[in-house]
Amino acid sequence: MNNNFYEIPIDWYNEFNNNYMNNIYNQNNDLSDPKTALDRGNLFNNSYEPYKNYKYKTLRPSNSKEELLYNILMHNFVLTELNLYLDLNPNNSNMLNIYNKYLNNKRELVSEYEKKFGPLTIDASTVAMSNWNWLSSPWPWEGTK
Repeated sequence: MNNNFYEIPIDWYNEFNNNYMNNIYNQNNDLSDPKTALDRGNLFNNSYEPYKNYKYKTLRPSNSKEELLYNILMHNFVLTELNLYLDLNPNNSNMLNIYNKYLNNKRELVSEYEKKFGPLTIDASTVAMSNWNWLSSPWPWEGTK
């Protein structure tokens, strides 16, 4: 008998990972497209269960700047979902390849955004190469002109 109330059995993680997670994410890994995944908050089609009659709303960018930001947001969401999946299934090379594809696409989108509209983050590559231009671009509350 185990007197330590907080002791977790050694095989708990493997049992949890193999039984529960494989039921949620079956082997075909039926992925939705990034836009649908972001709109409904779930990348995996086989684990999405809509709430009652809820219809999720889709975001619609109104200009090219918003469209690039939306694409970056979609890629960030997909990368986060794939990261969580790979935490539990680190040997799934197919999902790792998909992760790397989205990561490369996101890097290209960020690079395109920064060339057109300026840096997204303080550690952006365009900040190091040019002058400090945070003040010359419009602030978020100023909107687009």
